[in-house]
Amino acid sequence: MNIRRWSTRPARTRAGAAHLASGALAVLAAAFAVAASAAPDTTPPRIVAAAMQDRDGDARADHVRLTYSERVRHAADRDGRYPVRVAGYRIRSVGAASGRTIVLRLMEKTVADGSARPAVRYARTTAGAVTDLARNQARRQLFRATKPHGRKATQPPPPPTVADRDGDGVANAEDCAPDDPKIHAGATDLPDLAFADANCDGIDGDERKAVFASPLGKDGNPGTKAAPKREIDAAVAAAAGTGRYVLAAVGTYARVRAATGVGVYGGYDPATWARGGPLHTAVVGAPEGVYAEKATGVVLQLLKVVGASGALHGTGASFYGIRAVAGSSLTLQRVSAAAQNGREGGNGDGGRAGSPGGRGGDGGKGQCGGSTPGAGGAAGGSAAGHPGGAGGAGGKASYGARGTGLRGGAGVAGTPGGSGAAPGDPGRDGTNGSHGGNGAGGLDGAGAPSVLATATTAWVGATGRDGTDGKPGQGGGGGGGGGGQVCILCNSGAGNGGGGGGGGGGGGTAGRGGRAGGGSFGVYLHDSTVVVSSSSQISAGDGGRGGRGGNGGAHGAPGPGGAGATYCKSEIGEGGHGGNGGTGGHGGGGGGGGGTGGPSIGIFKAGSSKATVTNSSVAAAAPGSGGAGGSGSTAAAGVGAAGIARAFYPAP
Repeated sequence: MNIRRWSTRPARTRAGAAHLASGALAVLAAAFAVAASAAPDTTPPRIVAAAMQDRDGDARADHVRLTYSERVRHAADRDGRYPVRVAGYRIRSVGAASGRTIVLRLMEKTVADGSARPAVRYARTTAGAVTDLARNQARRQLFRATKPHGRKATQPPPPPTVADRDGDGVANAEDCAPDDPKIHAGATDLPDLAFADANCDGIDGDERKAVFASPLGKDGNPGTKAAPKREIDAAVAAAAGTGRYVLAAVGTYARVRAATGVGVYGGYDPATWARGGPLHTAVVGAPEGVYAEKATGVVLQLLKVVGASGALHGTGASFYGIRAVAGSSLTLQRVSAAAQNGREGGNGDGGRAGSPGGRGGDGGKGQCGGSTPGAGGAAGGSAAGHPGGAGGAGGKASYGARGTGLRGGAGVAGTPGGSGAAPGDPGRDGTNGSHGGNGAGGLDGAGAPSVLATATTAWVGATGRDGTDGKPGQGGGGGGGGGGQVCILCNSGAGNGGGGGGGGGGGGTAGRGGRAGGGSFGVYLHDSTVVVSSSSQISAGDGGRGGRGGNGGAHGAPGPGGAGATYCKSEIGEGGHGGNGGTGGHGGGGGGGGGTGGPSIGIFKAGSSKATVTNSSVAAAAPGSGGAGGSGSTAAAGVGAAGIARAFYPAP
């Protein structure tokens, strides 16, 4: 039997249902319109309450509960870098956000603090920020209305418990050194020579504050432990200005340019990043291993630094283990800093030989029975400007006329020519011209003196003085002309011409001074400071020998005089021979090498520099000898000063 259920609710008409449906649509449309017109949430959350807590009941706060103005996000964190600070307390960890609250775990005080109301500060950050659900970071804030936990101490604080043997606030199970209160998660951990992992992150140092470098890395890497840089220099550049330092694995690296506040700590295993093995982290660069300019607060630890030659460093180059200039300050801890030997100074260039004098021309033939005399020979030329004198012409003679030969010309400078001969039967011979005087030799260059007191940002030795040029020889005098024949019962004749004087030889040019030998410096300072400690070793190599002075140029050969004519000498007079030109002077020898040859100095301090050395060694090697003078110089006049060898210069 079918039973029909009756309802007491009135039946809806189709019109009423339609009316209700349209009303619902209108309500939904209005809701969407309101939602669409609502502005996005840009209001940052803020702390509205803070309460100290003593959860273990010992009257010492161990937590603080923060309440925000809205729901917040924050992951649990115990890395020691927190945007929240509680005045007078150290934070051990930060819990995950729950609704509007976040709980901070505190390091307990050693005394009861039931009335403590520490201020809570939030600083905006790029990592580990507190945000609301709309991703707005909490506002920068200093909250002062913290509530105390209020519990009073009923007895002295308990001694360290079995669960926390060293009393550092970290349970034994969570503490990597449960018997050392200085080692625990969140502790400050600078790399040290005890190789202690003070913050329990598995490495000597703080991994979060380090840029890593390794021979296994690439400079394009971010510099993390898993993806290190290849060069220490690239890691220093990445750490500059960020508050980080560089941790470098063992291996060999190129030259490093230091940056303010960026320490470099070596000795790490490139595979495990454990520290303390016998291998070295070596920095080898040219002309120095480490260079610092206006770089302050730089710590170098457990490094082997070497200044060595590069492709561009030739004769006279200096080398430095570490060079610091322009107000830099460095601290060296168990660092070996050494420089290779300074390079030998370059030798001075030799002078050029003087030019030879030209030969004088021969005299022309006279006439036995004629009136045309022989011409005088042409003067010998001289590239140095000291030609010889022209030969005198023969006497032009006829009966009843004088037939005296002409006098030969004077050579330059001032060499007299030969006298012309008188006529006769036969005519007389002309006299020879005088030989030119030799030119004076050049003076030697002086050896260079020591110049250490004037060294500045780098050491540059002095060059030996150049010699002076030799003087040219004088030109020879021209020969006198022969006398003509004058007689009554004969045909008169004209005399023979005299030969021209030879040109003077040019002087040799000077030899150039030898250049300085390079220096070797373990540490070189200019207006900078260094503190050397912890069994560091500073050493210099040998100084380079000063370069030898160049030889003076050889003298120029004299020009020979021309011959006087001897034609028909039984009737007419012979021409005189021209005089030889003078020999040019030898060029002066160059001076010796650099002022100190090359110095060898452990720690060099120029300007206002200071060096403090404790429990460390500083040593020099052999100085470079001064360069010898060039040939043509007198015995020791051209020798450069020898270098010096000092552990410290100036002395401490």
